[in-house]
Amino acid sequence: MFVSKKRFILKTCGSTTLLNAIKPLLGLVMQMCGFDYIEDVFYSHKKFIRPEVQVGPHCSFDAEVDYLDTLFQNGASYALGRLNGECWYLYTIQCPPHCGVIEPDQTLELLMTGLDPNVMRLFMMQSALTAQQATEVN
Repeated sequence: MFVSKKRFILKTCGSTTLLNAIKPLLGLVMQMCGFDYIEDVFYSHKKFIRPEVQVGPHCSFDAEVDYLDTLFQNGASYALGRLNGECWYLYTIQCPPHCGVIEPDQTLELLMTGLDPNVMRLFMMQSALTAQQATEVN
């Protein structure tokens, strides 16, 4: 999780149930910071490599959208790419004209799939307990 003054970003992989964390986090933000208005929502991911191992509400993008729509008003969902091939799913909210993000914002996401298992082992706790140790091993 990445937290800044105006946002929090959650990143995950595998079969974690990330969406189940949103409602409790929104409650904490309200309780601890007094923020009661959501300017923008951006939820996206590549089509699951193994959708059969996903746990609800992550069983399908339609199920994810249904869940997100219970949390946010004016949700909009999109699929970029071939639905019968590689695609990227996106959910966002349509803010009224008077709100939204004022400052330009960009993110870069790097998807790493098909990596060499021997190289990946260097970054696992079996090989190194800290980032420093992983660097020294390499």
